[in-house]
This record gives sequence, C-alpha cells and structure tokens, in this order.
Amino acid sequence: MTPRARRGYIFVETLVAMAILSISILVIQDAVRQAILTRAQARDYTTARFLLERIQARRMLVYEQPEGEGSGTFEEPFERFSYEWRVQRVEVPKPDMPPDMSPEEIKQFNDTFKGFLGRLTVKVRWNRAGTDFDATAETLLRPELVWVPPPPDPAMPL
Repeated sequence: MTPRARRGYIFVETLVAMAILSISILVIQDAVRQAILTRAQARDYTTARFLLERIQARRMLVYEQPEGEGSGTFEEPFERFSYEWRVQRVEVPKPDMPPDMSPEEIKQFNDTFKGFLGRLTVKVRWNRAGTDFDATAETLLRPELVWVPPPPDPAMPL
C-alpha cells in the first residue's frame, strides 16, 4: 500500500471514530439529563406526599367540620405547590348482627352506630419545567369529625 493511500485510510478511520464518539456523547448527555429530571420529579412526589399528609392531619383535627371544600397554597419553600381538599359524607349500611351477640352488645352497637363516615380527599398540584403534576390521597374520617345538620323539627313551620 502506498503511503498516500495509507493516509487516506487513516483519515476515514478518524472520521468514523469521531462520529461514533459524537453519537456516544449525545446518548450519555441525554441519559444524564433524564436522570436529573427523574430525580427532581421523585423529590417533588416525595414533597407532595408530605404536604398531602400535612393537610390531612390539619383537616382531621377539626371537630364537626361541615361537608365542603377548600384550597390554598403552601408557604416558602413550597410555594410551587398548591392544594385542594374536600370533605364528603359517605353513607355506610348497617351490617347484619351476628347471631352470637348478646342483647347488651346489640343495644350498644345500635346506640353508637352513626350510619355514615366522612371522606377526605386532598389533591396537591405543582409545576416543574412547564409541566403540571398532581398527587391525590383519600382517607375516611370518623363520624364525629363530620358535622351533620339536625333533622328538621316537624313542629317548626317552614
């Protein structure tokens, strides 16, 4: 092989090697970018979970709260996050009594059975890089935490 032909062959090898190296660098850069984005999203979901639990805890401390809903934002450093909550009454059917229950147990159950629970739904929303995200959680509230309007008095005119 002549020296001139050998130089042309080295040039082609160099071009191919640079093309492979350039493609490899682009793939690695995309993988690193995706890893950084995934880490940030995971941190946001973890933060959202803690914020969900904070709102749930606050709503569970309110005694005899009426059915309803509300919303708000969080203080710094969580100002990117906002929340909505909703309390609804959920009817619970009265279960059949087991045959081996004593009359006292049946009476105690009938005296304490309310026939409903409260359902608390909390949704946290946030934005990252122009994309909206949200996380939702639900829990049940014991009947004492949900206000129920008294039944209308038949003696009172409407």
